[in-house]
Amino acid sequence: MSKLTSLILKIIGFIPLPVLHLKSNFLSFFLRRIFAYRTDVVRENLKNSFPNKSERELKLIEKLSYRNFTDVILENLLLFTISKKNLNRRMKLLNPEVFESLHNNNKGAILISAHYNNWEWMALSLALYAKQDVYSVYKPLSNKSIDRVMLRARSRFGAKIIPMASFPKAILQNKGKATINLILADQSPHKGKLDFYCDFLNQDTPVFLGPEKLIKAADLELLFVEVHRVKRGYYEMKIVSLADKVLNEKGATTLLHVKHLEQIIKNNPENWLWSHRRWKHSRKK
Repeated sequence: MSKLTSLILKIIGFIPLPVLHLKSNFLSFFLRRIFAYRTDVVRENLKNSFPNKSERELKLIEKLSYRNFTDVILENLLLFTISKKNLNRRMKLLNPEVFESLHNNNKGAILISAHYNNWEWMALSLALYAKQDVYSVYKPLSNKSIDRVMLRARSRFGAKIIPMASFPKAILQNKGKATINLILADQSPHKGKLDFYCDFLNQDTPVFLGPEKLIKAADLELLFVEVHRVKRGYYEMKIVSLADKVLNEKGATTLLHVKHLEQIIKNNPENWLWSHRRWKHSRKK
């Protein structure tokens, strides 16, 4: 099954990107207007996040966010076929000297990102720009065949893909090494790990403290990778240093990347994945 799936995806991956973007226009329309895919979630999230925006403004963000979503879905069909040269053109790192400095100083880092623009291309490209080993956390898929296919695609250029349960151990084993450890930190924590809340997008939001704990335990630097769309199918990444050591107060280091992401979303809200049930867990009273 996985071989057949892989073959089909490789064949699809040779479809020209402009054709995929044309299909994205239709797919976004059908998901939003015909199938109403999670429109209730998207609308509630947008309304709660931007209470001062008009109904017209919210509708426009909603419409553009569905096109962003389908663009990313169809662009990611290229994960299985895109060349290093083509990926470098389409996901350009503006300041590779940050990785170079960490490598030269044998300093490891936690690299925070989010489901913003094409996060899969971003993750795939990191190993092309960094001399040091790149570790990327992932949540195993329930479908084992698809899971194996995705793992092969995500690791094509050398990144080491680590399951969530094993990620802390991998980081601690690499303590003292100049590794880059990628975490998408914008999902809601597991119900059993709701130990910190903060204000995020106008809502009381549970936030996972894992990155903060790992920074302290393994003496890592906190980085954030911004991904901005230049035009359809072309992106630029920028690495931003947020802290070179954990702050003393619980949650203070976490707030650095939470607030950084919040500002990015406010600047261009249509590029975030609003269909996530980000606020499904409320604080116990």
